[in-house]
Amino acid sequence: MMNMFFVNTNLKSIGLFIIGLIAIQYLCMDSSFSADNQVSGTSIKIIVKETSLVKQSHIFLGDIADINTNRFLKEVLEKIEISSSPKPGKIKLFDKKKIVSIIQSQRYLTEKLVITSPQQIYVKRLSQTISKEKIRQFVDAKLSVLFKYQEYQLATLNVRGLELYPQGDTTFEFDSNKIINKNGKLICNIDVIIDGIKEDRLNISGLVALYENVLYMKRSHKKGETISIDDVVLKKKNIFELSENFIKAFHEVDGKVLRSGLRKGEYLKTSLLTEPHMVQKGDIVTLVARNENLLIVTSAISMEDGFENELIKVENINSGKLVRGIVKEKSKVEVVY
Repeated sequence: MMNMFFVNTNLKSIGLFIIGLIAIQYLCMDSSFSADNQVSGTSIKIIVKETSLVKQSHIFLGDIADINTNRFLKEVLEKIEISSSPKPGKIKLFDKKKIVSIIQSQRYLTEKLVITSPQQIYVKRLSQTISKEKIRQFVDAKLSVLFKYQEYQLATLNVRGLELYPQGDTTFEFDSNKIINKNGKLICNIDVIIDGIKEDRLNISGLVALYENVLYMKRSHKKGETISIDDVVLKKKNIFELSENFIKAFHEVDGKVLRSGLRKGEYLKTSLLTEPHMVQKGDIVTLVARNENLLIVTSAISMEDGFENELIKVENINSGKLVRGIVKEKSKVEVVY
């Protein structure tokens, strides 16, 4: 009897468990159905504001309206796109009819939808200005890299194309690494990047000064005179205003001879200097005369100073005649026919 009791008890427990499972399944189905009915019948209240501010390039319903409904629907409704945004700092006008039409075109909305809106809706896009000083700081940072350890100055700067821009994280980029020419003129373009998107390209121009110590004449000198370190002085100058072959070191001029005259206050260039004359006036030189079949070598007196490959006059010692010749080597002149 005891064993039979336990068997009957177990059977009853199993039966109750099965009935419970069926009941839970039914309740779940009913609950799901009720939930669906609740979604389809959820009340939605949308209050469109008369004025709104937007930051991004497109206007969404969540930007211009307060939405009262369950969280799921609210997130969906907020993402309804109304229109593209106006330009930064500008206002875009919408009428009530257009906004209501866009909202009601959403298929998932219920009959329990209430839309409150003014007749006209104004949306303004937030903006920011970029100052010329900010551009100057960006250009100056680039110059500090280009002219590292050198003294320079951004003398003038002109910026063309500045306007109102969208709000966001702003950076700049040069469109080329070459921004200055050999005369110190700054000519380049700068891209305006906001939140990773290129918004504009600015035209930049100006003048840059680059300073170095350059050798200048203390007094005037004539062509052919020899220069010493006592004849020159270092002055700080903008080298963009000078030719490329200016001289900065004393040893480059000491003992050199001027190819042309220089006035006091003029700077020295390598093209104006040469080594001392190969032939001095009054020197005894070897005079060479040659043609296809004949070579004559004699002595002559130089009548002029002469550099290498320079044409000078010499006097043949044997004949006393004046001839013209080219200085070829130290104390050697070749006759020109």
